[in-house]
Amino acid sequence: MANDWGVFCSPGSEYLDKANWAESLCKMAGAKSYDAAAESVTWLQIMVTGLKWHFVVFILALILAFALGSLLGVIRTTPNKWLVRSGNSYVELFRNIPLIIQLFFWARVFPEFLPSTTSSLNGSEVAGAGYKQMVNTMPWLVASLGIGLYHAARISEQVRAGIQAIPTGQWNAGFAVGMSRPQVYLYTILPVAFRTVWPTLTSEVMNLFKNTSIAFAIGVFNFYFYTKNMNEQTSQDFVIMISTTFVYLFFAYLIKIAMSRFEARLRIPGLSMGGK
Repeated sequence: MANDWGVFCSPGSEYLDKANWAESLCKMAGAKSYDAAAESVTWLQIMVTGLKWHFVVFILALILAFALGSLLGVIRTTPNKWLVRSGNSYVELFRNIPLIIQLFFWARVFPEFLPSTTSSLNGSEVAGAGYKQMVNTMPWLVASLGIGLYHAARISEQVRAGIQAIPTGQWNAGFAVGMSRPQVYLYTILPVAFRTVWPTLTSEVMNLFKNTSIAFAIGVFNFYFYTKNMNEQTSQDFVIMISTTFVYLFFAYLIKIAMSRFEARLRIPGLSMGGK
């Protein structure tokens, strides 16, 4: 089968409202397979819709991963041994179980541990009925939870390493001016620690963006989900995979540039992250 780069302008199989921008782009490109009278939306519009949901999951998971990962990183460097053990247990558990298994756990297994409530579908008592309804209607929320918790463990390890790399003199200086331990963390230690580990956090954010693709496994209609469907229905493997590869490459590199720009603004002369 010949490679058809106009396949993205052919009618798709999803039920979406047609968008004028997609129709206009296909006309401008002069795609041979474009049909102005078709009732179906084009694959181009479908793929962009999938990309939108990819970013929804990515952003929510990123917020959760950074917030929880930073908290765990702090907890694991406190003098309280029980807090340290709790944080270490979380990291060892979530870091060593494949992400796809964790997603299936939150979507299929975790609801069975919840109390039984009345299902809105048939009126019967079902374990975690409300949660199961959320999985069915808002799978992107469950995917954000699973991906965020997984990457929080990895970010925690990086934040912990950044905190432990700071000389004890900075702790003593904070205590000497009357700061409490939380204040030393907030105003002295964490700002330096984040600057130190920012390059590794850049890689983690890029990995999180790519790992968001597997959210399709629990029902999120993201970019990869539609890529797979389009590939199965059109058999344009080469065209679709090349295009998909460049889309992921473009956005991953865009994230790298954004993180690098932010790193440059954070630089302090004399620190290990390369200030001048």
